[in-house]
Amino acid sequence: MKNKIIKLFGFVMLAQICLFACCGDDFNVFISSFEFSALDDSDNDSASVANENFNLQLRTNYQVDMASLLSKNSGFINMANATSCDDAYTFTKRVETVTLTANVPLFGIPAGTSLNEHVIVEFAFNEGNQLTMNDLLLETNNNINDFETFLRFDTAIPTETVVSFTMTTVFENDEEIVNTTTAVTFE
Repeated sequence: MKNKIIKLFGFVMLAQICLFACCGDDFNVFISSFEFSALDDSDNDSASVANENFNLQLRTNYQVDMASLLSKNSGFINMANATSCDDAYTFTKRVETVTLTANVPLFGIPAGTSLNEHVIVEFAFNEGNQLTMNDLLLETNNNINDFETFLRFDTAIPTETVVSFTMTTVFENDEEIVNTTTAVTFE
């Protein structure tokens, strides 16, 4: 009887090691903030800029939290890096809309109205591919990256225009993050 109990205890320990220590952990991921600014590629002074040197820079900051502490509470060393198991990431609090607006009329669009149709998106890791704001939304909800994203316009902004841009991000729980650039003068 004593021998059977020891074997049963050993089997349970082995099962626990296989279940909790060999596979990756589960994580919840959500956007905690954005860094949003206007850039002048020629002299890094965004107070005045020429259209050809202008970019809006967006960096998404994600927070990653462990979904379950069960494997950490098991008391065994996590051996996930020694196996083929991968960590699982679940995106929570997904972004529903991303809207770029300006505080002055641009491209025949009134101030405070979406400029998304005129935005060209380029990811730092995928330079040269010109994407849309919808592609930015998809990338934000499906990939954890902290690469810069650059936004430009498909139409030149008239000289002597002084403008601030606002990026409004609305999440599925109706939470909003609003970021506004400093004023930029186009020369």
